[in-house]
Amino acid sequence: MQKVPPVNPVEIARIALKRLVESRLPPTPENYTQFYNAIATIKAPDDKTTDELQQAWQILCRLDDAVSGVTDTTDDLLSALASNGENMVSSLGELQNAREAHRTRSVPVEETHGRLESLLNNIIDSTSTIHSTVQTSHGDLAAIRESMRHIEEDLAHNRMMLGLDPLTGAHNRQGFDHLLASEVKRARRHAGKLSVVIIDLDDFKLVNDRYGHLVGDQVLVHVADLAKAVLRESDALVRYGGEEFLLILPETDQNGARFVIDRLRVVAARTPFMQKSERIDVSFSSGVAQLKDDENGRALVLRADEALYRAKANGRGRVEMAT
Repeated sequence: MQKVPPVNPVEIARIALKRLVESRLPPTPENYTQFYNAIATIKAPDDKTTDELQQAWQILCRLDDAVSGVTDTTDDLLSALASNGENMVSSLGELQNAREAHRTRSVPVEETHGRLESLLNNIIDSTSTIHSTVQTSHGDLAAIRESMRHIEEDLAHNRMMLGLDPLTGAHNRQGFDHLLASEVKRARRHAGKLSVVIIDLDDFKLVNDRYGHLVGDQVLVHVADLAKAVLRESDALVRYGGEEFLLILPETDQNGARFVIDRLRVVAARTPFMQKSERIDVSFSSGVAQLKDDENGRALVLRADEALYRAKANGRGRVEMAT
């Protein structure tokens, strides 16, 4: 798996704004977000494969093509409207003069009729050209709109993948910040409960040392799958560190969180990881914290982490509740 070096978010923002200027797009939040997400995927520091990076580049190129298509189509349309509009205004002015000349008999009738016919033909031609240009532009813009819809779907998928841990499929730290902030706001808005649990696999280094990191990775995937099996659809699983996972449990108090951990412990005991014919039992320590009225998400996680530290210091394989 090839990796790219980490890039500062400020640098990503700078590149996104530069691409907006190059594409002659207004720096609206929607336009900026599209470029930022695509560039962030390309520059993402966390285990992005060559295929993922190539896909992100393709989406960004398609976005550039669509934006260029919109620009070219609208430029052509505006140019045609302006040019033919000027011709029509000029012809209408001359038509008014010809009518006045006919009324006052200041020029011969034959000459007046000839001018009227010529001016009417010019107006008809201008009208036909404008109609044809608008009709063509409408078809082009409809095709571009459909292309933009597909690009939007692909960007949404890339943004989702950017927030996932490629090994376990859990949310990564990048996706965690947004999730936690959203759930804290939801709990505040509806006066609901919110708990987080930090899980740390006990003596995981021994698994890596004895069986190798490839088996260690498989054990992490196994634990993540077990956690997903006991969580509700509204819960979230985060790969918080090397062998640490974090659970976000909406509408759950400390007792409910303890129940989830007990269920996970039972399932893990009944479903060990098998390396060939050898059983690898996995135990874990946990710290649980419930959101207080006067704290934010960072403080909530900090208290859960302190509870986890006590669990490991007091013998491991334990659950400690935050104070």
